[in-house]
Parts: sequence; structure tokens; C-alpha cells
Amino acid sequence: MRRVLLCATLALAACGGVDEKAGDPDAHRHEAKPLPLNKVFTDSLTWDTDKSDWKIFHVDQPGLVFVTVHFDKIDGKCEVYLRDKYGAHMAREVQSNNPYIELARRITEPQRLFIWINAPNEKCSSQYSLEARVEPD
Repeated sequence: MRRVLLCATLALAACGGVDEKAGDPDAHRHEAKPLPLNKVFTDSLTWDTDKSDWKIFHVDQPGLVFVTVHFDKIDGKCEVYLRDKYGAHMAREVQSNNPYIELARRITEPQRLFIWINAPNEKCSSQYSLEARVEPD
């Protein structure tokens, strides 16, 4: 009987703990989810379990890049960042009384870009729609 209990205990211990990141698969830049250009994508932020979302998209030619975000919750103080291929800051806006944010930036060479949507406080728990588009030069 002791052997059975010992084997069962060892088997359960080998299973490991609960993966805390399982509910947020795009919380970090290296986990950024692909975002096709000119398509509206929906996602959500929640202060307690999904504080940030990272998206990645590719710009194939020079032009003006637009990132448009529409939050379902007004005045959530959510943050939207545009980052370059190294993760460096290019543009940022914080949601105010308007649920709509648009970032614009001129890109001079083909590259990949990241969008980071962040919930800095408990007010920013909202679903959102996101679109990235490019107007070529």
C-alpha cells in the first residue's frame, strides 16, 4: 500500500504546477500575435488576468502607417504603443474620454512593427477592435 501511495505522490509531483500565463498568450513582445494589414481584429484587456496584448505586423514598403484602436469602454485610460522591430518606442497615446485612438507614423523602409496595448490600472478592462494599415508613398 505504501508503494502505491508513494508512486501516486511521485506521479502527481511530476505533473508540475498550474501555468499562470496560460490565459494570456500574447502578454510579452516575443509572444506577439500576427496582425494582417487592413483587417479589423478584436481582443480584450482585463486588469486581473490579461493586462497587455502584443501584435506584430509587417510593412513591405515605405509609407504612412496607421494603427486604429476602438475600445468598448469609454475613459478606460488604456495605453496604445507603436514599437519598431527592436521594441523601441515610436508612438504612444493614452485613452481619454474618447474610446477611439489612432497612431500615425512614417516608415522609410520595410520592417516589422509591434503594437502594445496595455492596461495600466483597473479602469482599463475592455474589449477593443484593432486595425493596422499602410498608405504607401
